[in-house]
Amino acid sequence: APANDRMQPGDTWLGSPPINLPAREQTAGYPETLTFRPSQRRRLGRALVEAFRIISPHALVIAVGYTVILNVIGLAEAGHWRQAFGALTIAGVLFGLSTIVFVGILKWLCIWRYQKHSVPMWTPFVWTSEAITSLYVGMAVPNQMNYLRGTPWLPIVLNLLGCRIGRGVYLDTTDVTEFDCIRIGDYSELNGLACPQTHLFEDRVMKIDVVNIGRRVYVGPRTTVLYGAVVGDNVHLGPLSLVMKGESLPAGSRWHGCPAAPASR
Repeated sequence: APANDRMQPGDTWLGSPPINLPAREQTAGYPETLTFRPSQRRRLGRALVEAFRIISPHALVIAVGYTVILNVIGLAEAGHWRQAFGALTIAGVLFGLSTIVFVGILKWLCIWRYQKHSVPMWTPFVWTSEAITSLYVGMAVPNQMNYLRGTPWLPIVLNLLGCRIGRGVYLDTTDVTEFDCIRIGDYSELNGLACPQTHLFEDRVMKIDVVNIGRRVYVGPRTTVLYGAVVGDNVHLGPLSLVMKGESLPAGSRWHGCPAAPASR
């Protein structure tokens, strides 16, 4: 953070070292009932969605675990340890796959396809979208998708959820939210926990847009590309970098830093 004497009321600071952003996109035109002062009905609606998000993962784990134990305990009691181990292995794999299917069904039924959008926070679309993201992060990622990082299977699964990921892409990250807004060209490389960030909340408004990453792009570990950005072919992005929203990085260039700046070779 910058020194106190450098900051003035209403300033916006970003980066390391911090820079003062002279202008920021302003959001207007939404009533306070959809941003800061929701009605009791909207509070209740969000509470129901949040309750589903919280309860459903635990209910699924309990139901599956109880069923598996009932079917495997007989094998263990009879000393058939090889069969018990095989049954537990198959059950674990099927459970992991089922979490992806569960999230995918919810996404396609409730959202269908994400597209460029601005929506105030206290609306059903935002609650539903955040619930699906939470279930994806809390269920599908730890139970299955983390094990697919760095393999050819992860881009295939993400494409089934709506992403547009080309051939030969290396993904060592599952940090994806609005799947349909992710576009990655052939043979690009997203390293550990890199994030194509397709939404932000600003002034209690959810803003969604596309992240375009070209062919043969190198994205360093924990680098974030904000929505609206276009990363050209053969671009090199260093680790812990931040590509600002709406930026366009020309093909063949090298960038690093927060926010990203041209790097010397």
